[in-house]
Formats: sequence, C-alpha cells, structure tokens
Amino acid sequence: MFASRPLLRRCLLATSCLGLLLPVTAQAQNAAIPTRVGQIASLSGSVSYNGAGSGGQWVAATPNYPVTNGDSLFTQAGAEAAIILNASRLTLGANTEVQITALDDTHFSATESQGEVFLSLSDLQAGQIFTLETPRGTVTISQAGAYDITAGDAQTPTTVAVLEGAASVGQLQIPAGQEGVLSGTDQTTAQLAPLQRDAFEDHVMAEMMPPPPPYAAAPVQQMTGVDELSTYGSWSQSPDYGAIWYPYVTPGWAPFREGHWAYIAPWGWTWVDGEPWGFAPFHYGRWIDSDGRWGWVPGAAYSPGYAYGPDDQPVYTPAVVGFFGLAAGAALTASLLASQSVGWVPLAPGEPFYPAYHADPAYLRRINRGDVRNFDPAAHREVAPGDFANRRAATYIPADAMARGSSVAYFGRPMTPALFGHAHALGGFNQALHPQITHQPAAAPHPSAFATQHSTPPMITHGAAPAIHPTMARPAPNGGEFHPGPETRPQNFGSHPPAAPVVEPHAAPPRPSAETFHQPMPHVYQPHEAPPRPQVQTYHPPMQTYRPPAQAYHPPMPAYRPPAPQFHQPAPQPHAAPRPQPHQDTRDDQHHP
Repeated sequence: MFASRPLLRRCLLATSCLGLLLPVTAQAQNAAIPTRVGQIASLSGSVSYNGAGSGGQWVAATPNYPVTNGDSLFTQAGAEAAIILNASRLTLGANTEVQITALDDTHFSATESQGEVFLSLSDLQAGQIFTLETPRGTVTISQAGAYDITAGDAQTPTTVAVLEGAASVGQLQIPAGQEGVLSGTDQTTAQLAPLQRDAFEDHVMAEMMPPPPPYAAAPVQQMTGVDELSTYGSWSQSPDYGAIWYPYVTPGWAPFREGHWAYIAPWGWTWVDGEPWGFAPFHYGRWIDSDGRWGWVPGAAYSPGYAYGPDDQPVYTPAVVGFFGLAAGAALTASLLASQSVGWVPLAPGEPFYPAYHADPAYLRRINRGDVRNFDPAAHREVAPGDFANRRAATYIPADAMARGSSVAYFGRPMTPALFGHAHALGGFNQALHPQITHQPAAAPHPSAFATQHSTPPMITHGAAPAIHPTMARPAPNGGEFHPGPETRPQNFGSHPPAAPVVEPHAAPPRPSAETFHQPMPHVYQPHEAPPRPQVQTYHPPMQTYRPPAQAYHPPMPAYRPPAPQFHQPAPQPHAAPRPQPHQDTRDDQHHP
C-alpha cells in the first residue's frame, strides 16, 4: 500500500490491508485480542494440544505455538512439555493435563486436572497473580519462586511443594521449605509437611536459563521466550538501539525463513518458527541488518530512572513483518491468488506494524510503542515493499503452499530487486486465502472421575509443622550455580514469610513417588557457530571427547634428483658391401688394332 493511495491508508484504522487479513467473521474487537500469550516449548515425547490453532481437536503439539485462553496441553506417558510465559515457565510432567482459563497482563489461571506441574516464576510485576486449580482446591501464588504441584487422585493426595516463595490453598498458608498436603474425597484435609524434593523438581531446576543482560529495558524481561536467547546467541549494547541480540546461525541465514505459517484465532496467519529460540524475536521488537549480520532489537534503549508503566508492557504480535502480494503487473484478486504468491519483509526499527485484525488508534499506538518513535496512526505512511530497510530478507511463497502451512525453507524463495516492481498491496486477500492445514491427530486425556468433578470438596485446615527455609541456588546451563542478583533481575527468592505457629502436627500421607527422569545433555556450542538443536526425544549419554588418532611417523623422503645424463658413443654401423661399379675401358681407341 503506497502513499499515493490516501483512501486506503485511512481505512487502516478499521481494517489493515497490509497484513494477511482475517475473514470478516473472525474479526474481533480489541478487548478480544490477547496482548500477553504463552509459548509451547521444550516438547519431549508425545504431547497433545487443543486450542485456537487446532480447530477444537486434540492434535500433536508444535513447538513455538502461542497459547492463550482456552488452550490445553496433555503429556502422555514418558512425555514432558513446557509453557513459557514472560520470564516464567510451567513444566508439565508425564500424564499431565493443563488448560489455561485466564491469561492477561496481570493474571494467569489454569486448571490442572491430573499430573504434576513445576512453576518457575520470575520477575513478577506488582499485582501479577498465578492460580492453579486442582481437584482439591485452588493454589494461589503472588511471589516469584519455585513451586511443584501434583494434582493427585482419589487414592493419592494433592501436594503443593514450595521450594522458594510462598503459596496458599484456601486458608492454608504454605511457606518456603514446606509443602501442603491435601487428602480426602468427600472432605479435604489440608496440612503442612516438610518439603520432599524429587527427581522431577531437580530435573526442571537444572534446565533454568539465564535472563537477558541488565542493560535491556525492563519491558524486555516481560517478553515471552526471551530467557532462551542467552543460550543461542550473544547480547551486545548499541548507543542507537540499546540491547541487541545476535543469534548463532549459519552463513546465509535470514529471519522468517525457517518455519511455517499457521492460522490461529483471533490473529489469523501466525508465524511459527522452527528454531528452539524462535519465539520472542519473531513476535516482538524489530530486526536490523548490520554489515550482513542479523540482529534482533527487542525495544527502545534502556533509560535509567525511567518509570515504566502498564503502557510500556510488550504486546504480542502474530508476526512482526510487512506483507505484500506478487502478481505479474495485476492486482492480487481472489481468482489470481490461488496461483500467485505472498511475500513478507521483517520490520526494522522505526517501521510501524499494522495488524491484520481490527485495531483502533489506541491499540496501534501501544503495539508500536518502543519500536517507532512518536508513532501516530494518522500521520505515519506505510512502507512500500521495495522501500523496506530489510528488503534483503524479503521472502515469498506460493499462496496455496502458505494455505497448507508448508515449510517456507522448502517452498519459499528470496526476493530479487526486479521482483519488487511487481509487489503491491494485498487487496481482497482477507476472503481469498483460507487455511487448508491438516493437523496430525493426537491422544485425548482421560482424567479420573475425581479430577473432573464440578466442585471441590470442603476443606479442613490443620496446624502447621515448623517452617524450613533451605538455601536454593539456580543451576546454570554450564553446570555451575546461578544466583539471582542485582545484575540480573530483581527476585523475591530471598524473602520468606514468617514461620507459621507451631501446633500439634498431623501425619501427612506419603507423597507419591515421582517418575524417574534422565537429565538431558546441556546445550554445547562453539562461539560463532550455530548450536545444535537440542535432542529432547531420546536421551543419549554424554559422548567421550573425540581425540584424533596420532599420526604415524614417516621419515622424510630424500629429494628426487634425476640421474645425470650419460654420453653414449653411437654404435658402429655395419659396412655395406661395395656396390659393383661399371667397367671402364681406359685404353685409347686409337691404339686398338
């Protein structure tokens, strides 16, 4: 869409034609567009997903899918999955079902009908609350810390272990170093017991990753998936852009080429990257092309002393790109779309993002805040396809391949300068390209009747045992210990509520034994090289360090010198027999008689 078409530019405030527009029936008001989402990450084994991207069916979970209200995950036997939310992580053990029931800027609520969930909560903002509903009560958490919650069933109790922080279930307050034990069916007995660490908790704690550097602006800490970047790239500080993250990638790599497009309501076409770190850099911030090296700019430069408010919180976008159509000099209409192509360019700092769904000026200002200085929806001009700063990374794909969710690495093609002459706005695209994605079906959960009851049984709270406050350090990916401090991000791990009064303790039922976990190998990579993708499907023991065999010693060969030329006397030739000569008469004729 170009500046010479003011009528279409004014229409952007109602429905943007720059992006891949949703069908009219799928358009929603701003109140229905989530600004905060979770990320499906760290899948291992058979994991099922049911949500906005699956059409209400249980399908095989895909890494880097966004999760929002109403979405569910189910891990089958021997499987594991994680949901990353801002700087926090929810890890699901085997045979676990979790459904997200509320997710916004201040509240996360989910239902754990069966299984075990470990919560690593970091950098909670004022007023942010996590609640997890179990068959015997609702766990409420408002402090950063580490928590392990086992749903239990009719035969085994529900346990709420607090490694760090504090939690509550009804009237039962659970301090750090203790666990709440909830037992019973018709009536729940709630009491405290000393903390019992298990293999699942140790396994999850060992996988925690370091946060972004301290010079990153405060809103960067609230971007979903940003903690994973320190393992797969390097951070640097720029006077122009602030914090910049450079991924460890192979030569020739470009953003938005290693993944596929998926249709996920209410946003519509959403980028799903294929890299294990591929969430935050494709849904927040902007990309820069610096001397042939790609770097991700999460937001504005850090401002010491600046009071960040609610409007500064990051807003999730389905794909931070500018879209365009490709057709041989003709408008991209519904009849041409089936055989023509769709292209996109990663947005650079200063280039506004216009969402495909309904967006009023206030929403447009917030979604571009921190990336576009003094953004004004009425004054800014959309960038023409050939004028994008990152046009070197422009990519296009046949429309039918995009509709099927095909791999961009296989079907996509890089743009050439000549093709930009045929690039134009996507008029009529909202009703032309319908998703034709076929998902792989997966097993549905089968929770017990006790877990699916509609109301929790009444609870009787017994006295508390003496509180125990262990000192816990976060293991770092390199095998050492990671201690949160002022140089990383503020933590509440060091503050504990006072111990509950000591009364006559009641014996708690034994905690169910956790499944045995084999800790995967840590990510190992060499500087300036692309790290190997983590193999989480099957555990392989560490390999011995490769040492090449010693080379056998061979004495140096003497230099070759050709033999001196020898002079040979030519062989004597055999003498030929004298040829007979004709007889010459030397007598004078005159003397003849």
